[in-house]
Formats: sequence, C-alpha cells, structure tokens
Amino acid sequence: MFKWSENYKTGIERIDEQHKKLIEIGAKLEDMLYAGDSLDYYDYILETINELKDYTDYHFNYEEKRMRDSGYPDLEEHRMEHLYFVKRIDKLAMQDIDSQQISVISEALDFLARWLFSHILNSDMKYVDYLKRYTD
Repeated sequence: MFKWSENYKTGIERIDEQHKKLIEIGAKLEDMLYAGDSLDYYDYILETINELKDYTDYHFNYEEKRMRDSGYPDLEEHRMEHLYFVKRIDKLAMQDIDSQQISVISEALDFLARWLFSHILNSDMKYVDYLKRYTD
C-alpha cells in the first residue's frame, strides 16, 4: 500500500522527496500491522505517529510557503486540507494506544492512505501546475 509510484511525482524534486518520506512513515505503520506477532508496539506506534506529526508540520510549512510566495490563489483551501490532516493525526495520538494497538494502526493506515494519496494526486498536483507556471 505504501510504496512510491511515479504517478505521485510532481516534478519538483524537493516536494517529491518530502512525499517519499511521508510514504516511508506510512510503510512503518503498515509493517507493524502485518508483522503478525504479539509484540507490544506501543512505543514504536507513538514514535511513528510523532514522526508523522513532526514531518507533516515541516512538509506543510514548506508547501504553504511556496504557495504564499508564488501567490497561489487556492492557498487557504489547501491549508484547510492540511489542518484537517493535522487534527485527525492529533486525534489518533490521543487514543488509548496501549490497549488498542492494532485498531490505532489500522485507523491511522486507512486515513493516511486515503488522505495522502488523494491529496498528492489532486490538491498537490493542482498547485504544482501553478508553481511550474509561476517559476518558468
């Protein structure tokens, strides 16, 4: 599920590298879900969710700065999508991870996969097209 595809390529190297990193973080959660053992992943889940929060903060700030600097007209709409993502991840982080490990991982994976890939293929591609015109 969490594998880089050329379909996600924006053509802007720094953004593509950041998207690859987000996919790698999703793959960590996916590995935990499919490990098939009864190990306690509490610390690793919490660490991975925090990594996701920290990295999305960095990535979203980078994207939004590029949009602001270029005068992207749909910045506020895009920013609201980012805010929705942050709120959902914060909600996941506040769940009782210790007693619901598989449930939290499954919920995180489901949300992350649906949101991330849809966001890259739709919203991000829309602003990337604008950025390419702006910087050319």
